[in-house]
Amino acid sequence: MLLPEHVMAQRRGDKLIARKLDEASRARAVGIAGQLVGITLSHQGALRSDFEAALGAVDIVSKDTRVRAGLTKLVLDRCTFESEPAVASDVVRRELFTRAAVMRKATGKVDRDALVSATAAALHVSAATLEQALYADLKGSHPLVSFDAITPEALVSAFERGQAQAVLLRAERIAARVKCASPGALRAMLRKLKFLRLLFTVQEDAGAFVLSIDGPMSLFEAGTKYGLQLALALPALESCDELELEALVRWGKTRDPLVFRYDGGAGSTEDDAPLPDEVAALARSIEAGTSGWKVKRGQAILNLPGVGVCVPDLELVKKGRNVYVEVLGFWSRDAVWKRVELASKGLGAPVVFCASSRLRVSEEVLGPDADAALYVYKGVMSARAVVERADKLAARPKR
Repeated sequence: MLLPEHVMAQRRGDKLIARKLDEASRARAVGIAGQLVGITLSHQGALRSDFEAALGAVDIVSKDTRVRAGLTKLVLDRCTFESEPAVASDVVRRELFTRAAVMRKATGKVDRDALVSATAAALHVSAATLEQALYADLKGSHPLVSFDAITPEALVSAFERGQAQAVLLRAERIAARVKCASPGALRAMLRKLKFLRLLFTVQEDAGAFVLSIDGPMSLFEAGTKYGLQLALALPALESCDELELEALVRWGKTRDPLVFRYDGGAGSTEDDAPLPDEVAALARSIEAGTSGWKVKRGQAILNLPGVGVCVPDLELVKKGRNVYVEVLGFWSRDAVWKRVELASKGLGAPVVFCASSRLRVSEEVLGPDADAALYVYKGVMSARAVVERADKLAARPKR
């Protein structure tokens, strides 16, 4: 993935504009990409230091410096380097240097070949393996093992797409308006966002859905881990048929607040995102129990016009009754209050919301007449606790 320093962007007032490659610059970029790919294919087995030196030697005009750096980053992302030697480097050096000291003390000199052979025999490896392992813990000493090949044209296209992702690493918040061809496509996109543990709210507006997503800069000044998750959300948003995105980003050395806009969307037939580990574990525990509830992956989109949208993770089915489960984990207190508002105003379906005790909310915030229950848990979710709440909701008369 590209980093902010690879972005070709210009500041215009309070806006950040990502500069696109024109016909001439794109042709040069394809030429640069062709050289980088060729060097990579010819350096199989080479040490990383030598390989990276060759990549950096590709001749360019000064205005293509950022393009070469970005394309190089994408090439390196597709490379695999061998990093685990047959024997630990610190063990090799300790044994080798100890034997060298003994040899020098005994003979007044060090016979390198004899020293390497004796050390290799003591460690039960070949001399060649020992030589390779001697400094294998240094990044530059790792040999290039494989390369996920790509055409120069595709590499340049990835560079162009990656510009917006790199900008989002510095986002404070995002508003995205999306349209999907089917409810299933919308559900798949929202589940991918949940899998990334992103904090978002959704509202329907004139046939489209408007998402508000909190970014890393709003939580931690240097939240790079969360920033990566936010950048990874862009392909999920792009899977919709239409996308209009506006982000407030902190850009440059002074982290000035700027507005970044991006339009896209191409539709996608990719498989749905997997369930988060804790949700999948909860589903297995319920299925393994004796409650009689059958567990299905949630397929519903519960929409309360003017209030918001809920996308349950699981659907529990027993004797013709359905109860949904949404795991909020330790997202945010705001996410819990939004679900409370949805339930209080009549979501129209029974839901068990599961929230971590870290959010400091009480299960009593949902009254006894609500069509939902709040389960606040410590550590790992209890299948028994979820089932108890599902049983109570299912026992109520249908409205």
